[in-house]
Amino acid sequence: MRVGKGCGRCRHRHIRCVIPTGASTCTPCLRLGRACHLDPRFQFKPVHHVYQKSNGATARFELDWDKEQVWVDVLQPVTFVLEANEESAGDDRSAVEQCNTPALESVGDEHGALEQYTPASEPVSNGRSEWTHDFQSENTYQAQARSPVYESRPHQDITNSPISLVSDNGSTLTLREASLIRYFIQKLAPWADVCDINSHFSTEVPRRALENNMVLQAILALSARHDAILANDSDWEASAYHGQCLKLLIAALDKAETNCDENMLIAVVILRIYEELETNSDQQFHLLGSNRLVNLMARSASSGGVAEAVSWQFLRQAIYASVVQHQPLQLDLQNYERSSMFHCHNDAACANKIIYHCARILQLCCDAPGHIVAQDTWRQISDSVNEWNHAKPTTWQPIRYQALSVADGRPFPVIWMISPPAVIGMQYYHSACIFLTLSESPSHSMSDYERARTRRVQEVAKPKLWEAIFAG
Repeated sequence: MRVGKGCGRCRHRHIRCVIPTGASTCTPCLRLGRACHLDPRFQFKPVHHVYQKSNGATARFELDWDKEQVWVDVLQPVTFVLEANEESAGDDRSAVEQCNTPALESVGDEHGALEQYTPASEPVSNGRSEWTHDFQSENTYQAQARSPVYESRPHQDITNSPISLVSDNGSTLTLREASLIRYFIQKLAPWADVCDINSHFSTEVPRRALENNMVLQAILALSARHDAILANDSDWEASAYHGQCLKLLIAALDKAETNCDENMLIAVVILRIYEELETNSDQQFHLLGSNRLVNLMARSASSGGVAEAVSWQFLRQAIYASVVQHQPLQLDLQNYERSSMFHCHNDAACANKIIYHCARILQLCCDAPGHIVAQDTWRQISDSVNEWNHAKPTTWQPIRYQALSVADGRPFPVIWMISPPAVIGMQYYHSACIFLTLSESPSHSMSDYERARTRRVQEVAKPKLWEAIFAG
C-alpha cells in the first residue's frame, strides 16, 4: 500500500500539488481552471514476495501459491429457506432478499445525519416467516447492544426507529423506546421509590406506560432528558417526547373535573421531575397541575396502591419547590393524614411521617405573619417532631459518624446510614428542625437582643444543615 499524493496533472508537470482541507480540486488546477483528477488516497499493489532477516541473514519468501495447492470450500453465510407452498413462493423469495439486504440508510434532519434501520415492508404470513423478522431484529439489537442506553447514549437511535418489540396485546415499541423504559426502571424509578416499600414506580408505572400513551411519553421524555444530560448532548429527543405528552395531558386536564384518573397524576409527577432537571428555567407548570390534581383526588393519598405512592412523591416535590422558590405550600395536607403510612411501622412509612411533619411546618410558616408561628402551634408541631425522633427505629442510627475536621482534610461530616429511607427520613428531620428554629417566636424579654438571637439560631441550625446534606 502506498499513499497517493497530488493529482496526475501536477505530477506530470513536476509541480507541488496543494489540496486545501475538504476541497475536491488542488490549488494549481483551480487557478488554471482545469479539471483536477485526484488519485485515490490509498492505493494497494500486489505483493509477490517479502524479505525477512533472521540471525543476520536475509531470506526471501515467495507468496505465490503452488499450482498444486488444494483449496477447501468456504461456508457461505447462513441462508434461511422458507417452507411455503407455490402460491407464496414469490413472497418468500422477496422476504429473504429483504432480510439479506443491508438495512442501513442515511436520513437527514435538522439535527444532522442519523443512521436509521429500515425493516422489511411487511412480514411474511406463512410457514416460518417470523424467522426473517427475528433474524433482522436480533442483528439490529446486537449492533445496538455494544453501547446500550444505560451505559452510553447511541446517537443512531432516534425516536422513530421502526425496529419494534411486539407484545401480546399488539402494542409496539421501538428499540430506543424500550431502552428508555429500561433506563427509567433501572436509574430513575429508584429516586421515586426511595420511600415506597412496594416500588410502584419501578413495577406498576412501567406497566401503565404499556397501556397508556400519556404515561409512556412522560417516561420517555424523562429518560431521554436524563440520558442527554449525562452524555452532555442535545435534548431534542426529550423535547419531542415532552411535547407529545403535553398534548395528551392538556386534553386530559380539561376533563379532570369530571374524569380524573391515576394515570394523569403519574404523568404530571414524572413531568415535574423532568422540570426539576432543567435548572435554568423551572417554570413549575406541572407543579401547579399536580396541586390541582392532588386536591381533586382527595382520596389518592390514602387510597393505597400507585395513587398513594405518587401522591407522596409529589409531596416531596412540593416541599422542594416551596423551599427553593420561596413559595407557600399549596396543598391540602388533610388528604395525607388519612394515609395508611401513619398505621405502618416500616422504614418507608417512618420516612413519610417526618416528610408530612416537614410539609406541615412549611405550610404553617408561610401562612403565619412574618413567618413567625404562634407559641402554642409551634410547641405542638415541635413536640410531634421530637416524638417522631424518639420513636424512629434503632436501625436508623448511623453505622459510622465522623465530625468535620479541616486539619484531617475532612471539611464535612461523614454519616453512613443503612437504608435509603433512613437517609431521606433523617434529612427531612434535620430540615424540619431548621424550619422550627427559624420560625420560633422570640421571647418578649429578648426583644432588645435580636442580634444575639440570630447568632443563636445560626448556631442551632448549622449542624442540622450539615447532617441534612451529608447523610448517606
